[in-house]
Amino acid sequence: MLKKFGEIVEFLSQVPFFAHLDESDLDRIGRLFHREYFRPGEEIFSYQGSPDAVYIILSGKVDLLHAEDRCFAHLSQGDAFGEEALLFDDPRYYRAVSQENTHLLRLDVTDYELIYEDYPEVEDRLDVAIRSRSLSFRVNLSWLQDNEYVHVLTRRHPAVLWGKVLVPSILTILLVVFSLLLQTRWLPGRPYGWILLAVGVFTGILWVLWRVIDWRNDFFIVTNKRVVWIEKVALIYESRQEAPLRTIMSVDLQHTRLGGLIGFADVVVNTYVGTIRLRDLEDAEIIASLIESYWHASKSNNQREESQLMEQILGEKLGSPWQTSADTRVRRAQQVNQKAATKQKEPGFLVWLFSDFIRLRYEEDGAIIYRKHWFVLVRHIWLPLLIFLLGLGAAVGFLGGALEIVPINFAFAILVVIFFLCFIWITYQYADWRNDIYKITHDQIIDVDRKPLGKIRRRSAPLENILSIEYERLGFWGFLFNFGTVSISVGNVRLTFDYVYQPSDVQQDIFYRMGERLESLRQFEIDSERERISEWIATYHRGSNQSEDTRKSDTPGKNGIA
Repeated sequence: MLKKFGEIVEFLSQVPFFAHLDESDLDRIGRLFHREYFRPGEEIFSYQGSPDAVYIILSGKVDLLHAEDRCFAHLSQGDAFGEEALLFDDPRYYRAVSQENTHLLRLDVTDYELIYEDYPEVEDRLDVAIRSRSLSFRVNLSWLQDNEYVHVLTRRHPAVLWGKVLVPSILTILLVVFSLLLQTRWLPGRPYGWILLAVGVFTGILWVLWRVIDWRNDFFIVTNKRVVWIEKVALIYESRQEAPLRTIMSVDLQHTRLGGLIGFADVVVNTYVGTIRLRDLEDAEIIASLIESYWHASKSNNQREESQLMEQILGEKLGSPWQTSADTRVRRAQQVNQKAATKQKEPGFLVWLFSDFIRLRYEEDGAIIYRKHWFVLVRHIWLPLLIFLLGLGAAVGFLGGALEIVPINFAFAILVVIFFLCFIWITYQYADWRNDIYKITHDQIIDVDRKPLGKIRRRSAPLENILSIEYERLGFWGFLFNFGTVSISVGNVRLTFDYVYQPSDVQQDIFYRMGERLESLRQFEIDSERERISEWIATYHRGSNQSEDTRKSDTPGKNGIA
């Protein structure tokens, strides 16, 4: 518990909202805070309550809950909450409850109004945090861990959205003009203009909606544990790059001339395991500064957790029964995960066949999965598809009376057989295309080549054994549709991911997972070293106690004989 005012000022310098201020500014702001104490289960403020203050946790834990009492954030030392009170007068849209004996710093709105004009950067940071928390209520982030919560959540700059919808909007307008001219001047007696107008407007609307959904699906997120960049192309592509806060080495800003004029830039997060580029962000400078603040705060938390973990291990080594080792917690977590995994049902054939119907990249159970480009599928099904369409045209001709030479019963029997064979042919080729997958797990790369109703060929290699990764685009079609081959050298073996969409991104994914794997191995070595040092300390402690007991037993009492 912090007691001296200087310690409070030092504590505020690690809070992201105030981390950029110098000591004199922190001293001024620190004098406006009041200390409060809450017992376990005590409500700090209620849902729909008056927004009168912001709180920072000095010690203890606080839960933030929705109106239906569903917890969405478990906060701990250094975290702030209730910050929307400083900028808005709206009633609270969540409530805060203390989970243990908790000490807070409280800044009242009336006190903040005395200084906010002198610190516009603080207000900018508060605005980003408030918008992030509001957006996190509307976005499904089911992959977050139970003890993980969002600090920053934002999308690309709105100018990027306008750029995405500009081309389909212009083309749709041009098509509408052409259709009206076709209907009113060139072919006024025919319905072709109206048909083209309807098809063009419908296609244009779908195109614009798809672009809007595409923009809305890209997110940048900072949690209390990691930095995440989510990029999705609706129904086609899904990517999630992330890095733990503890692995960050530096944070940079990069912007183009257009970005400088409009007000967006890229935030580049360099980590031990790779680089994450957060593209076209609004308030990029503020976000970069917040990332650095949360990164430094994470370092302090890691040091504190490291000390606690060392105490737990030593407590167990020295025979304290109430201490639980990290290995025990890991084993319990694994048991829970195994139980959860056993409850999952195997999907049926149709669900399996048509799940992730046309996606070329997706993630499943922590693994990144790629399929070959659609170009490969089209190349194998164009002939049966052409035969199917010709047969369909023949069927229409028979129904219209244009082909009366062949008996209709015989003709339809032949067409049914042709349709059935084409369907089987196309289904087989689709299943064959779908079965060929390339997978990157947390510890290996896997190439699976499986023939429908036939043999399975599976090749794999550990990530830490990869020597080099190269990629190339294949010919004219490869450049046109952006697919190619990624080659991975593992010793004397060479694995290839053939015809994958955006091969440069696949290469980046492999590099990133390699970095994660090497970092996890390094962390394992650190844990082993911690275990070894704690064993040495425990052995020394037991030896010291034995020596002390021996010395006491050999020392005569006061009334003994010298």
